[in-house]
Amino acid sequence: MRTKHAEDPKKFMESEVELDTAIQEMHVLATQPDLYDCFVEAGGPSLMLTLLSHENSDILGATVNLLQELTDVDILNEGEEGAARLIESLATGRIVESFLTAFEKLDEKVKDDADAVHNALSVVENMIDFRPETAEDCVNQNLFIWLLSRACQKGQFDANKMYASELVALLLQLSESAKRKLTEKVDGIDMLLRALAVYKRHDPENLDEREHMENLFDALCAALMLPANRGKFLDDEGLQLMNLMLRERKQSRESALKVLDHATTGPEGKDNCNKFVEILGSSFSYLLFN
Repeated sequence: MRTKHAEDPKKFMESEVELDTAIQEMHVLATQPDLYDCFVEAGGPSLMLTLLSHENSDILGATVNLLQELTDVDILNEGEEGAARLIESLATGRIVESFLTAFEKLDEKVKDDADAVHNALSVVENMIDFRPETAEDCVNQNLFIWLLSRACQKGQFDANKMYASELVALLLQLSESAKRKLTEKVDGIDMLLRALAVYKRHDPENLDEREHMENLFDALCAALMLPANRGKFLDDEGLQLMNLMLRERKQSRESALKVLDHATTGPEGKDNCNKFVEILGSSFSYLLFN
C-alpha cells in the first residue's frame, strides 16, 4: 500500500496500523514454543524477513522486537525441533544480511531506532548461542565488520556500542574466519588499538563502559591467536600502547598485560618479544611490581 500510494499517506496509514497490531498480537507465540513448527510451516519466518525491509521504521522495529522475543534462548530450549526449524529458517533466509540492510534505515540518535538495533543484536546473540554456525554467517554476510566499526566508533559511549564490542569479541573467539577478516579489507587491529587508546590515561566512567573496554581487550586477545595478526599488532605499535597502559596504572593495566602475553607467546611472538624488550629495557620488572 505504501508503494502504491506513496503520495497519499492516508491511504496506507490505516493498513500499517493494522499491520503493527498484528505484529503485537504475534507475541503470544513466544508463550507457546510448541507452536513454532506451525509458524514455520505457515511461512512466518519468511514474512518476518520481508518486514525487516519495510519502509516504516516503526514496523521494522516492531518486527525486530518480536524476533527478539521469539528467539529468547530459554524459549528456544523449550521449543526443541520447532525452535531449531525456526532458527534454521531465519538463517537460511539470511537474517543477518537483512539486519545489516535494516541498520542503514535506522537512526540510532532516535531512541526507538536505537532500541531496534539493540534488539537485532540480541537476536544475533541468541542465534549464535542456539546455532553456533551463525557466527560464520555474521562474518560472511559482513555484520562482523559493521560490529567492529560500531564498537570502535568515536564519540559518546552507549549500550549499542557495548553490545557491538561484546559480539566482536565473541565472534573473534569462535571464528577463525573472523580473525582473518579482521585485517583483510580494514586494519581491525589498528581500529581496536585506537578504541582502547582512550583508556590509556582515563578510566571508564561506569561499570558498563568498563565492560566495553574489557570486550575490546578480549577481542584483541582473540585476534592475536592468529599469528598473522601479531605482525599487524607489531606494525600498528600495539606494544607501545600496552607499555603506556602499564606505566599509567589505570584500570586498563591488567588487561594490557594479558594482551602482551598473547602477543609474545610462542615462536610467532618472537618479533614482539624482541621489540618489547627494546621498548622497556631494564624497567620491565619495575613496571610490573611497583
